Amino acid sequence: MKKLGKILYGMTMLAGGFLFGVYIIPFLRAHSSPQEIALTLIALVAFYQLHILLHETGHLIAGKRSGYTFISFRVYNFMLIRQNGRLVRKKFSVVGTAGQCLMSPPEMKDGKFPVLLYNLGGSLMNFLVSAVCFGLFWTLPTPWSVPFLVGAILGVFMGLFNLIPLKLNGVANDGYNALLLKRKGNEIAQRALWTGLRAYAAQASGTRARDLPPEWFEWVDLNNITDPILASVAILRYNYLCDKGDLDEARAFISTLLESNAKLLEVQKNELRCELLFYELIRECREEEINRLYTKELQDYIQATSIYPSRQRLLYAHARLAKHDPTLAAKYLALFQTAIQKSAVLGEIPGEEELVALVDTIAEQRQ
Repeated sequence: MKKLGKILYGMTMLAGGFLFGVYIIPFLRAHSSPQEIALTLIALVAFYQLHILLHETGHLIAGKRSGYTFISFRVYNFMLIRQNGRLVRKKFSVVGTAGQCLMSPPEMKDGKFPVLLYNLGGSLMNFLVSAVCFGLFWTLPTPWSVPFLVGAILGVFMGLFNLIPLKLNGVANDGYNALLLKRKGNEIAQRALWTGLRAYAAQASGTRARDLPPEWFEWVDLNNITDPILASVAILRYNYLCDKGDLDEARAFISTLLESNAKLLEVQKNELRCELLFYELIRECREEEINRLYTKELQDYIQATSIYPSRQRLLYAHARLAKHDPTLAAKYLALFQTAIQKSAVLGEIPGEEELVALVDTIAEQRQ
């Protein structure tokens, strides 16, 4: 299926190139007044941003139609999130995504709940807007029709980009998730998605990982993690162990997970590698092992996710326990406090503060 997705994606790109070369470029050349060129460029930027916004709105509408309740809505780093019954604006981003609409699913019935419309709602919205744009393109006179041609084409491409099952930059797209969730006999993936969304909703409003019902994730078999959705529940189990203070067990858990044949996304692997590096810092703190874990790839990932409190906690531990640099440690401690203030997940804050306090305790013991 992975090969089929790549083939379909490649065919879509070829079809798009053919469409641009045979029709769009000659059309623009025939209508190439400065006014039309300016409108085309403006439309390219404006409709790209609009389609991202409408894509996430499509997920929101589809989710509401399927009985879901709102958790958060994000475009780039602008986020609205429901916390304790009210909407809060946050600045937050996720590697590999331009936007995201997360919603809490309805109760399961016979181990199932509606998943298809929610996952595909974004692409359906892009296609709907494209149809409207094509209609306006054929109806309006030039030069005013040109921007709508651009909007129509962008919508088709963005819809297909999310609909064809793919993992892009280590992140699964909507089509990939929908395929996993609806595959015959894969009800376990639905249970995993339900758990992940319910857990995120609870933690966003302040519930700590250690206070989540253990039955939500104790059923996960590390030897049978066949997709990234199931892997996310395994990571939730790790968060539970860590937040309880069972750090040695948590460390062993993620080591086993990383060494297994679990189908982890690259972003999931990097998250676990960051945690493994943290444990090395607060335990043995071996220079050769720190250097082995602290690769260029992981450093790039840390930089890309610097907004996360856990990332600044890691950098603080590295500066204080490995570098023994009080100036650098003070810098990362200040950045940690800023990340805490901006955190979109209230439930993670107490645990992160406790881990930073643990770093301070260990640093003082090693003096």
